[in-house]
Amino acid sequence: MFRVSSLAPMDDRQLNRWIKRLALILVVGIPLFIGFYWMDRQVDPGLSMADRAIAAAEANVRANPDDLSARNNLAAAYVSAKRYPEGIAQFSQILATDASYRAALIGRGIAYLDTKQLDLAGADFQAFVDKNSSGEFAKTDPQLEQAYYELGVVQLQKGDAADAAATLQEALSIDAGDADALFSLGEALNKTGDPTMAVSALKLAVAFVPTGWCDPYQELAVSYTALKQADGVAWANGMVAFCGGRLTDAAAALKPLTGGSMKTDALLGLGFVAAQEGDNAGAAGYFNRVLAIDPSNQSASIALSSIGAMSSAAPSAAASPTTEGSN
Repeated sequence: MFRVSSLAPMDDRQLNRWIKRLALILVVGIPLFIGFYWMDRQVDPGLSMADRAIAAAEANVRANPDDLSARNNLAAAYVSAKRYPEGIAQFSQILATDASYRAALIGRGIAYLDTKQLDLAGADFQAFVDKNSSGEFAKTDPQLEQAYYELGVVQLQKGDAADAAATLQEALSIDAGDADALFSLGEALNKTGDPTMAVSALKLAVAFVPTGWCDPYQELAVSYTALKQADGVAWANGMVAFCGGRLTDAAAALKPLTGGSMKTDALLGLGFVAAQEGDNAGAAGYFNRVLAIDPSNQSASIALSSIGAMSSAAPSAAASPTTEGSN
C-alpha cells in the first residue's frame, strides 16, 4: 500500500507546483486529497489516510464504472501517489471514451513526463494545446497554461531549446507570474545563446520566489558568465550559497558588491542572510536601503513586512506585566 509519508520531502515551491498540478487534473476532491497529504506527512497510523482515500476512490469507480470524473479522480490519486502505471491506465480508459477529456490529457501527460516518457508526454500536452488554444477563454485558461508549461519542459528535456522558449512564452502570456515557467524560459534562453533575455526571465523568477530555490540563481550564474559580468556571477554564486544554507559564504560574496552594478541585488541578499541568522534589525536595515534605491522593490517590501509581523508577534520586555504600583 502507498504511504504519502514515504515520499521525499518537498520544499514550499515544489509543494505549490504539486498542488497546482493536482488541482488541474482533479475534477472534485482537491481539498480532501490535500488534507490527506498533509495529515499523512505528520503521522503514520498503520493504514494511512491516503491509502483510505485511494481505496474510497477505487470503490467509487467500481460502483460507477462509467463515471469519467470518478475515474479521473482515481487516476489523479494514483499519480499523486507515484503509482504511475495505474494512473496512466485509468487516464487512458477515460481518453478511450472521450479523447478530448481535458483533465485526463494533462494528467496522463504529467504521468508520462514524471516517468521520462517524453515523446508520449509531449503528444498529450500538444493534443491539449491543439484542442484548446483558440477558445474564447484561452487567454485565461489555467489548464492551457499548465499544458504549455509542461510541453515546454518536455521540449527542453529533449534538447529543443528554441521550441521550448516559444512554448514557455505562450504559458507566460496566460500567467506571467508562473515562476517555474520563467525559470525554464531562462534555462531555454541560455541554451539558445541569449543570456541577456535569460537574465530578465530568471530575475523575474527570483522576484516571485526569492528564497529557498537555488535553481534560478545557479542558472543566473550561467547567464552572467556568458555575459562576462563578474559582479553578476559573484552575486548569483552568493545567492546559491545563501539558499544552500552557507550563510557566512553568502555574506562574504555579497558584501563587496554593495557599491557596484549589483548593489540592489546584493543588499537584498544580505537582508535575507541577516533574517535567516535571526538578526531582524540588521535585515530591516538592508531592506530599507534597497527601498531607498528602488521604492517599488516588492521583495524588499514583503520581507520588511514579514520582519515587522514577526517582531510584533514576539513578546517584548516593555510589554511584560509589572507589579509597580500594585501594592
